[in-house]
Amino acid sequence: MCPEDTAVIFLDLGIVRDRLARIKNAFPDGSQHAVAIKTNPLMSILTFLAAEGVSLEAASFVEVKMALRALDGEGLRVVYDSPAKTQQEIDMLASQGQGMHINLNKLSELLLYENYQDIFSLGLRINPVIDSDAFGYLSVSNIDSKFGEYIGNKSSIIDAFYRYPALIGLHVHIGSSFLNFNASLRAIRSVLDLAQEINDKLGQKKVSIIDIGGGFPVNYKDEDDTFEISAYAQALEYECKELWSGQYKVITEFGRYVHANAGWAVSRIHSVFSNGENNTMVLHLGADMFLRACYNPGDWFHHMHIMTKDGILRDDESVLWNIGGPLCFGGDYIDMKRQLPKCQPEDLIIISDVGANTFSLWSKHCSRQFPKVIAYDSEALHDELRVIKERESVERAIEFWS
Repeated sequence: MCPEDTAVIFLDLGIVRDRLARIKNAFPDGSQHAVAIKTNPLMSILTFLAAEGVSLEAASFVEVKMALRALDGEGLRVVYDSPAKTQQEIDMLASQGQGMHINLNKLSELLLYENYQDIFSLGLRINPVIDSDAFGYLSVSNIDSKFGEYIGNKSSIIDAFYRYPALIGLHVHIGSSFLNFNASLRAIRSVLDLAQEINDKLGQKKVSIIDIGGGFPVNYKDEDDTFEISAYAQALEYECKELWSGQYKVITEFGRYVHANAGWAVSRIHSVFSNGENNTMVLHLGADMFLRACYNPGDWFHHMHIMTKDGILRDDESVLWNIGGPLCFGGDYIDMKRQLPKCQPEDLIIISDVGANTFSLWSKHCSRQFPKVIAYDSEALHDELRVIKERESVERAIEFWS
């Protein structure tokens, strides 16, 4: 690490490629796999994904533009999901001839596409009201959810498919990081039943696209190694055989599964101290990068290791540590009472599984500089490190607020 680098993020492209291969092998041939940009929005990574032949799922207009840049303008490889699209955004995409698949959040959103039935293909997100066992703030299919049209509004849904030629798909996503597959399987099953009902009522194959969303959990802890995408796909094929029959085009939107295990971070340990009962270390990464971990203690586990500043792993006597970050508020702790070796200032801490929904949630609170990002490919013959994002300069950090 350079002297100015108080923290660095590393990304292993070999692991990303492996996850993509597992997804492609698990799901039907011809499926469109759109990786969720929000989990890891680094442009170099999006370009890498594009080169690997997958699509990109955008959750905002800016993410759409990022996807188009990474994909050299191939709009057909973009899936656009957002609960708050504007007429100006849709008009702009249409004027540029950017055909893509867009999932509507509610039936009322159809008004945005009145004049663009020949440009976009449209899907409708359905809320099947099947809650998952994901953390409450990641579960999005309860009765009060802001996402999706309530599945009980069948007459309005069928009428919309009758009136709008571009409306040809159904989309479902009930939450992220669910631990039990059953809720997701039941949700997708209910949407397939709705698709069949729409097609039967209209007397034609009107619904031809099923977007099953993402949300697959990640192996963060050693005991989590049962989470494998092939097992999920096998269960899905058993419950929802139509997805493998060629009757529908299948779209997936996995993000966390692709990226999480591919990233790790290193931070200098700024200071250590003890009050006689508790030991505390202060890092140069905290709630700025680990927003969910700090605001939801105990929900997100990361393996951690201590190295000397010379890169030697410490195996000293382990003690309990409170691991604090650099931000100026009391909740800025990545973890509390974590068993780790004794350490000292200028040692390094390694934090695993940071490739998804960590630095992509970067907080500007206290205006900390975004760290350098280094990529490498563990599967390559010559495994070289390359900087894909330089450490944010002080000037750029100030510019954000200017």
